[in-house]
Amino acid sequence: MKTQNENFATAIGALAAISTFGEIAATPKPGLVDSLGAGAHSDMDWALFMRSAGALAPFWAGQALDGMTCGESGPYPGLFHKLRSRGIEMERAMLDATGGVNTHKGLIFALSLLAGSAGVCLSEGGCQPDAIRKKSSEIAAPFMEEEFQRIKTRVGGMSHGEKIYLLHGIGGIRSEAMNAFPSLGASLDVYESASRRGAAANDAALCALLTLMTVCEDTNVIHRAGIAFWRGEYLERTREALETFNPLEPDYGPLFTLDGFLIGRGVSPGGAADLLACTLFLHRSKIFDDYL
Repeated sequence: MKTQNENFATAIGALAAISTFGEIAATPKPGLVDSLGAGAHSDMDWALFMRSAGALAPFWAGQALDGMTCGESGPYPGLFHKLRSRGIEMERAMLDATGGVNTHKGLIFALSLLAGSAGVCLSEGGCQPDAIRKKSSEIAAPFMEEEFQRIKTRVGGMSHGEKIYLLHGIGGIRSEAMNAFPSLGASLDVYESASRRGAAANDAALCALLTLMTVCEDTNVIHRAGIAFWRGEYLERTREALETFNPLEPDYGPLFTLDGFLIGRGVSPGGAADLLACTLFLHRSKIFDDYL
């Protein structure tokens, strides 16, 4: 028989898996893979993303259970290393399922950290989104600071995100984790506001995605099209779509227009997509309030 911790961890894992599938299902997503097409990608499609999400699904509960049973009071060094170790296993499972295509590497990092943080919060008696975000920073910040220092002294062998940090001081998902995922605060507010006003879940998610595209440091966009494009035309076009799209009376024309523009530039806002899945997870985590 499972312990109470194991049952809660299974529930957290289920919410993480559902949220991952929820991001994939949201349509139409400008520049991104969705049920209508491959966006700006030539090496992946909707079915591949679904296989990837299925391969990751069994792992999320373990991340949550490590958080529930870490037995520390911060800064949680042992927990961070456990989450990262399991994350490496998840990357292998992803690559096995996709034939070597990186569909969810950024999400594995971010959502593993949030699932582990939710586990810690539940063990401490509360599971509100702001508490989960704050806990994620307590867990990750010391290690992100170390990584940024190592990047500054590394010679060769850098990822695209590391090169962008070295050139422009933009930390991407590492900065999000270090600073308690500030972009998720904005996107969750937009998602829940749209939902309260009667928007369908798909359309509330699209509003959250457009919000994320305007506020997060998306190193995928910067890598593909450059810093000037990200700071200029990309933000301008995305803000225009966000202002025009009405989730209560959805006309997807503005999103299709943005989609065509991004595909034409070969740009896929994958960082924003990962954070959309995290937004959906934080929204669903509120279910635990009924049990505490």
